[in-house]
Amino acid sequence: MATDATIPAFVINLDRDVARWQDISSALTRLGIPFERLPAIDARKRAMLIRRVIRREFHFAPANRPMKAGEIGCYLSHIAALKRIVRRNLPMAIIFEDDAAFDERFAQFYRRDLPRFLMKSDIVKFEGIHYAHTSKSGVSLVKGETAQLVVPLKPALGSAAYAVTRKGAVELIRALSVADRPLDHKLVYYDRHGIDFAETQPFLVSQAAYESSIELRNLDAPPLQPTERLRQGLASIARGTKRITYVARLLVKRRLLGAKSPSVA
Repeated sequence: MATDATIPAFVINLDRDVARWQDISSALTRLGIPFERLPAIDARKRAMLIRRVIRREFHFAPANRPMKAGEIGCYLSHIAALKRIVRRNLPMAIIFEDDAAFDERFAQFYRRDLPRFLMKSDIVKFEGIHYAHTSKSGVSLVKGETAQLVVPLKPALGSAAYAVTRKGAVELIRALSVADRPLDHKLVYYDRHGIDFAETQPFLVSQAAYESSIELRNLDAPPLQPTERLRQGLASIARGTKRITYVARLLVKRRLLGAKSPSVA
């Protein structure tokens, strides 16, 4: 099913990352996707201002560590992009980080599959990083020409490319009001934020081989104590149960209500 939908894109880009901006702007121009640069918040330079204006701790609770300056800047930059979508009353939009690299099928995905997928889910993520604990498949919602739309029980991390409806942007802003973990963790934990969430299988965007703008995490952290390992194990079981329940409820809702249109209210 072809569509005439033109979905605008916002690209998060640090002022100093000129080469990244040149690469992604050239790629989006070739793809025929309307886009706009959104200056990223450089938390390393503006840490004191951020903490003076936003009076809360940026603490990654599950890892028991402060969030890195790069993680804080990334988090706040995505909120700024979401707010721009809401202020402009856009029915749907894409958010890219500037290290996004495109699969050769992306143009077809953008024009033919993504508008349909956004009628099924308020968040559609089409980039991700898989780890041993993430799922490479999920419950299928719809099959497109270039990919399937699935709800994974253990979503992939990464936030370099995803699309939202206006309704999804509004609800994500609310969900992101407490910064207690990196943005990609908040984005994919649908069992916590309760927003309709799905991924494409396969992903049509990957992260290009640039040096990370986010500081590397501490790989020499001390091993977890037995009580903490037990606590995390129980929490994982609880999350899994909630996600299974969520997916079952989503499938029932889709069967009863049919396809929904992107919200503009």
